[in-house]
Amino acid sequence: MILGGLALIFLAIVIREIQDKFNVLQMIFLRSVVSLIIILPWALRQNSRDIKTRRLPLHIFRNTIHYLGNVGWFIGVTLVTLADLQALQFTVPLFTILMAMIFLGERVGLHRWTATCIGFIGALLIIRPGFIELSTGTIAVVLSAIFYAASQTSTKSLSNTDSPNAILFYMSIIFVPLSAIPAFYVWVNPGLEDLIHIILLGIFGYAAHACIIRAFAAADASYVMPFDFFRLPIAAIFGLILYQEWPDFWVWAGGATIFAATYYITWRESLLQKTRP
Repeated sequence: MILGGLALIFLAIVIREIQDKFNVLQMIFLRSVVSLIIILPWALRQNSRDIKTRRLPLHIFRNTIHYLGNVGWFIGVTLVTLADLQALQFTVPLFTILMAMIFLGERVGLHRWTATCIGFIGALLIIRPGFIELSTGTIAVVLSAIFYAASQTSTKSLSNTDSPNAILFYMSIIFVPLSAIPAFYVWVNPGLEDLIHIILLGIFGYAAHACIIRAFAAADASYVMPFDFFRLPIAAIFGLILYQEWPDFWVWAGGATIFAATYYITWRESLLQKTRP
């Protein structure tokens, strides 16, 4: 989980390094191509039964929503501090709870509702609408969290019928043509000097996804979630060293509040699962 968080931070740093040359739409496409190249050797060795699906429309929907989340996150990277970016991303599990209740019919009890409300209060501490002007970057990151939550909700549904390997495979296959069309309209020919940055986009993007999946596969969510909070101080350190960014008190307070609410939900769910027959 720590490596996954680091990969996301490094991905954000690479985006910032090339944001003056490439539009975020082209960056997403380039990252998708490199990620596909990374996963293809594995995919070619798989049994067709392991990646077969009867729910292709849902895969397409999931990845379209995930792509919109990517656009918002990439825009946010270029406009807000690294610490703000990571803190606001902690709202994704909270949005996922609401969507799972609405679209998947999951029951949400008093504890979940209370923790979710506290988490959104944490987000308001960071955004502070009415006290500071809402920026394009902040709005983009919040929207990306909503889109990512919709993607995770779709993943929950897909996991009932499709294997994790199949979900990852279709993500890699669908993302390239999906991101290619918007990238065409903002295309700038890369030079040899851009090759390392492009490769790093794909490596860090793939590594983040792979590490986080492996973390949840290796241990309970209640054990894994605390390590996700390391993203905030690590991002703050990189932001200070590289860009002279220092998050204010409200970012720390809001980030801690969001994380506490999210962790409480995962901890309580773990207890409930252990008590069920």
